[in-house]
Amino acid sequence: MPMQTFGKYLALALGGAAIVVACSASPDSDPPEFLEPYSAAAKCEDCEPPPPPECTPSCAGKVCGASDGCGWKCSTGSCPAGTTCGGGGVAYQCGCTPQCSGKTCGAPDGCGGICTGGSCPAGQACGASGVPGQCATLPVGQGVECFVFNDGATELAGPTQALYFQRDGKVCMPDGTPGGTCRKWFGNCRTTDPSHTPVLFSVFNDGRADMTSPSGAVYLTSNLEACIPDGTPTGTCREWFGAATLPDGRPIECRLFEDGGAQKTKVTDDDMFMSGLPKVCFDNGTGYTYGKCRKWFGECMVAGCGDGACNNGETPSSCPSDCKCGDGICNGNEWCGNCATDCGSCCGNHACEPSLGESCSTCSTDCGSCCGNGVCDNNETCDSCSKDCGACAPKTCSGQTAGSGAQHFAVNVEEVYAVGGAQVVGCLVATPVYLANSLGEAELCGHNAYPGYNITTSGTPAQYVYHSDPTYCTAYYPYATSSSKADWCGWAHGYPYEGPCP
Repeated sequence: MPMQTFGKYLALALGGAAIVVACSASPDSDPPEFLEPYSAAAKCEDCEPPPPPECTPSCAGKVCGASDGCGWKCSTGSCPAGTTCGGGGVAYQCGCTPQCSGKTCGAPDGCGGICTGGSCPAGQACGASGVPGQCATLPVGQGVECFVFNDGATELAGPTQALYFQRDGKVCMPDGTPGGTCRKWFGNCRTTDPSHTPVLFSVFNDGRADMTSPSGAVYLTSNLEACIPDGTPTGTCREWFGAATLPDGRPIECRLFEDGGAQKTKVTDDDMFMSGLPKVCFDNGTGYTYGKCRKWFGECMVAGCGDGACNNGETPSSCPSDCKCGDGICNGNEWCGNCATDCGSCCGNHACEPSLGESCSTCSTDCGSCCGNGVCDNNETCDSCSKDCGACAPKTCSGQTAGSGAQHFAVNVEEVYAVGGAQVVGCLVATPVYLANSLGEAELCGHNAYPGYNITTSGTPAQYVYHSDPTYCTAYYPYATSSSKADWCGWAHGYPYEGPCP
């Protein structure tokens, strides 16, 4: 008994070994009784082979990209001088990583090329002339483009050179659809040349008071304030935005325009604000900008003499190309009073200016109407100003002045029928009354008012009743100026006359 107990315990403890023994046993021999519960798991055809030994990559002494002995390539290894494995941006290949940090524009990048970015003398930018790796001054008129995005610079869209603001404060760029692509912010503005020099905007209050530092992002609230980020949920907000500059302080100028680029304003560096339409407006010092509000703003550019705008202290002597009357642009010290060719007439600017020859007769838009001053002058007539010239005499039906013998004449308008090839008249259509100087004028007015009808002034309109047989009266009551005309009228309408109704 002790031996049996020991054997059973050993079989349970070393079950795996017992299974191996069962696999190697003769098929004619019966398995031990204590192995019967494990017979299903003991079939050799179900036994999994042991895993192969793990492969250890080996790249020692090998070149970059060589096989590591395990089916992969070496990501390290010897490379020619000046290159590193993956340094050119391609994995498992020797390449050179340009080194331009802290170097000037155009300096060697250590890989046989030059640095296309880097520091330049004040007022210049790397690649500003269109040549990579070459310092140059950004030319006047160099374009500017911006992006639109949401908080955290997410969902970036652009670049664009045209922006407009929705009523909810979102800023949109054109994308071929009616609404465009809209986001909360606009910014990340830059010049369009290879240097991509940043352009920054500020926000401020009236008179450029409380101006913030330049920022690369601006958004407008639903109550039309302009804000820049400051780490708070709302940002720093002011009434105006603008004063766009390059890092060297050179100003940026923009235009305003309507859909399709229509009604473009001059290029100006004036401050901008949102009106309640909503529209973007340029400042003219009054808080209201007649003729200077548009849907879009954009087409910004580097300011300076030659940009087509007489701004930033430019004068006709210092910049004649921008500051001259007749160039089609109203700017600088030009205004309607000294350059109507560019600025248009002063009439309509909401100010009556007698020094410019404006008066109620020459510019009623600004100076008001002359009618009502008690004097019939300034080419006023009784028609144009009855207050000063008195009421005009009555006009007759043909537009003539009513004379002393003018009176009201009644004329008869009669239908005309073709009966047996002859034209006859019948039913009376109307009897209008005309103020005329003569009976003939009244008849003429009747002919003009009722072409194709017979007009007469003779006969008194009367009502005639018709019936189709003596015992049955019809409900037809034609009006005519005689019984014979009434008879023709009845026949024309299918009611032959057979005597008056009883």
